Amino acid sequence: MPEIAIIHYTAPPKELGGVEIVIENHVRYLSESGYRIRILFGSGGGLDYRNITEHKIPLLWPNHPTIQNIQEDLLSKGESSQFQAVKEMITDELTRNLKGVDVCIVHNIPSMPFNFAATAALNDVSEKVRRMIFWIHDSALLRDEWACRKESFPTTLLHHKAKNITYVTPTNARAKELSRLDEPYKISNAVVVPNGVTIEEFIKIDEVTKLLMKKLGLSFENYIIVIPVRVTPRKNIELALFVVDELKHLIAEPRQIKLLVTGPPDHQASKLGIAYLEYLKEIMERRGLNENVIFCHELIDQKREYRNGAIQKWSVADVYNIADMIFIPSREEGFGLPVIEAGAARKPIFCSRIPPFQELIRDDIEGFMFDLDEDPKSIAFRIYRRYLEDRVDNNFDNVIRRFTWENIIKRKIIPLL
Repeated sequence: MPEIAIIHYTAPPKELGGVEIVIENHVRYLSESGYRIRILFGSGGGLDYRNITEHKIPLLWPNHPTIQNIQEDLLSKGESSQFQAVKEMITDELTRNLKGVDVCIVHNIPSMPFNFAATAALNDVSEKVRRMIFWIHDSALLRDEWACRKESFPTTLLHHKAKNITYVTPTNARAKELSRLDEPYKISNAVVVPNGVTIEEFIKIDEVTKLLMKKLGLSFENYIIVIPVRVTPRKNIELALFVVDELKHLIAEPRQIKLLVTGPPDHQASKLGIAYLEYLKEIMERRGLNENVIFCHELIDQKREYRNGAIQKWSVADVYNIADMIFIPSREEGFGLPVIEAGAARKPIFCSRIPPFQELIRDDIEGFMFDLDEDPKSIAFRIYRRYLEDRVDNNFDNVIRRFTWENIIKRKIIPLL
């Protein structure tokens, strides 16, 4: 079997976001299938599966002080000798750690603006590996603030092309967006490989899950809405706050509304994430929502965590198990994994009408959609009118058939390798 390398800015489980969750599941199922895997990353790590080795390259991490200084200089002054020196250092580390690798999967570094030295280094080493897979969950070139810089360095480093590079993206919607870009950034032949879920994680409720409810001060009389996203502006969490404010007037006591936000501030853009969290807390204070909204990221991880036999952190699946509804008001998503997770957990979902969600829901994962400019009062009334309806059984059957990690690895990823 070929030896595989997987590269990202950060690695699970010590660093965890949407991309890291995808990486962990790729590693888990591919290693179980007998593939040898090397994971290269700047921060995080700690996976404990057979047939894997981890290689930490600190300069891949966007929050490394050296990288942050270079990024600021690049965008204000242009290319410098320090940039070249750091790029060469990363190139040397990558070259050394990729020796003997048959296939290299790189997540987001070829398309995002968080570490241009790493992007440049990967471009340099891309032809030294027999096969490269650039996995594009998101691209800066689809955002106005970067599209206007597309003629200048360092944006010109993005979407590098070579004969041995295959581009992969998680939805047809994202693939179409990439195909509409102007040359040289246009990617017309991206392979679509969806994200998935591990079904067993979403069909259990036990004493540990009930303990989470107690820890959060929840009861079965609450109407629990879960937003399973990171705290970052594109997730549009403020709309959820406005909707909860309206729902408070529609749902009578003791069925108090509780909104749970599971993700922490964005770890790739930490200053922005923290500032956004403070903005949300200001809205909560003004609207009297402090008793209704719970930011629970300090208690939640992708998997349960125990210490000396005692539960320390609960899993995302535990949060889904106690939810009455999943609400996702995002302005932008690379894939929309919570839609799939909601189907696996048999939970109804309300989400914004954006292409990734439209693609998944059009494919028979049933849910309710709203326009981003729709009045929060209207959205709240629709939730109130529909929340007792059982519209989720079809979701479960569809997820089993199309979105389990086991089937995705077998049918989509292994043929790529």
